[in-house]
Amino acid sequence: MLTRFSAILLSIALLLPWSRLFSQNPPATHYPDDSDWWSGLNPKNAEPEVTIQERELASANFRVLGIGLSEKMFDQASSKLGKTKLVQRGDASAGREQACYVSSAGSENVFLIFEQGEVDFTFYLFSDPRGWKGMDRCTPSTLISRALATASGLHLGQSPAEVIRILGKPSRRTKDELVYSLHAKKKKSAEDLRMARKNNPNMSDADFHSNFDFYDLGVGIDVKFSGGQLTFLAISKSETT
Repeated sequence: MLTRFSAILLSIALLLPWSRLFSQNPPATHYPDDSDWWSGLNPKNAEPEVTIQERELASANFRVLGIGLSEKMFDQASSKLGKTKLVQRGDASAGREQACYVSSAGSENVFLIFEQGEVDFTFYLFSDPRGWKGMDRCTPSTLISRALATASGLHLGQSPAEVIRILGKPSRRTKDELVYSLHAKKKKSAEDLRMARKNNPNMSDADFHSNFDFYDLGVGIDVKFSGGQLTFLAISKSETT
């Protein structure tokens, strides 16, 4: 297993987020290191394989502050939380681009970080005293605090039982961690099919529907606890054909 979320990356297809060419944020700075200990794409974070569950979660689990996991999330975060200095690390399957925000009030730092990889989109919500290179590029925001929650109600301070009530049975459970690895086969929207047909005019109907009618939705969630309370939440999603 190469990274924490590699079990859910079900295709080597490369997403092409052209809208990022018009990002509201300044150009990214590359950091040639793996000091981002919290990143699921950090090669140092290899974990054992887990059983992939064939089920789907509510879309509310993939939204925080109205920002959804997609190629638009950096610009949505910039509009909601302010412009920030993007950071790039790694390459190929471990390549990742990150936008970091941090609470601006109180003695405890709470971080909300958005990350785009080769085929997946992730956000991290955590409070941890450990630092990393590029931490100084995090943009302070009054919208970030311990009370910040996903649209489904996940937030810092919850117990494992409270998390399980929202997400269901985990793929793996230990004393201080819940790990979810999920997959669902999803039918594409009429608009997506229309665009796909436009881009593949010479493909036969049979081949077109075989290749484009459905996509794979992969989800990876890592929840860590300290003293029985949630201190780290990572939610990752990939949509591949």
